[in-house]
Amino acid sequence: MSYLSDLLGKAYKEGMTEDEISAALETVGQGNEAEVNRLKAALSKANSEAADYKKQLRTKQTDDEAAAAAQKEEHDRLVQENADLKRSMALSERKAKLLAMGYDESLAGETAAAMVDGDMDKVMANQSKYLEVQKKNIQADAMRKTPRPAAGDDGNGGSMDYAKKIAEAQASGDYTAAAYYTRLQAQEAANQTE
Repeated sequence: MSYLSDLLGKAYKEGMTEDEISAALETVGQGNEAEVNRLKAALSKANSEAADYKKQLRTKQTDDEAAAAAQKEEHDRLVQENADLKRSMALSERKAKLLAMGYDESLAGETAAAMVDGDMDKVMANQSKYLEVQKKNIQADAMRKTPRPAAGDDGNGGSMDYAKKIAEAQASGDYTAAAYYTRLQAQEAANQTE
């Protein structure tokens, strides 16, 4: 009967009848009910506290997540700003170099942007435009430096009138110039007979 003694605890007595055992079991059951109610109340309180802590944790996680999102946005903004500044610096440097080479303002800006963006087709096209402009400038400069021909036709078909130059040189007493023009006149005559 050790099982009964364990179950009934202090209410157990040696040699109990069935009625006494039933009555003892009822009193033991009532004591357990009070204990069960106390434990249920404690469990309910613990569950309520756990729910509160869980709510606080969710609120804190939301705040942490919001802070993390704000930090990520700030980081992304700074990265973009840094990239924009680097691009701007690269554009300025390349444009300055192109201007120093002789590019005009708009072509230098376009070419610098194409260089920074890696658009080599645009760079080559702009280089061709630049070379064309340089070629025209060189030709124009050469034309400006070329002396103008004498006005009108002197009737010699574009050749110099050596007889006139020889007479002017002899009249001024410059016999060296007269000899020079005489020699040129003889060369021209020889070239015409050939």
